[in-house]
Amino acid sequence: MGKLLQVRVSAWTFSEDEVRNTWPALWKLVWEEGGDAVPKKGVLDLAQALYDAVRAGLLPSEQATSLRDKADEAEDIRLKIEKALAARDPKLADGLTYDLEDCLGELDYIAAKF
Repeated sequence: MGKLLQVRVSAWTFSEDEVRNTWPALWKLVWEEGGDAVPKKGVLDLAQALYDAVRAGLLPSEQATSLRDKADEAEDIRLKIEKALAARDPKLADGLTYDLEDCLGELDYIAAKF
């Protein structure tokens, strides 16, 4: 890395519409009402927003209880992705993206029951 030129390894969501279509129950839960203030609505943002909603008591207690363990897992994976990116380890980060997407799929299934 140069003095002025920096190399970054990053992950981003190509299409917010794909996030909405892939996990519609989670999208509705965290962003449908009042979520327009959120500038980005990608995969990593969804995991963090869900974790925050569960932990901050923004969801009804029965719903939060049902989602808590998996929301914690999604947040843990999200943080591991960020750590892998910061360490410039795209291979590890790539593998973790699949874990996060699977976890969000399980969370969406749980959220759809409410």
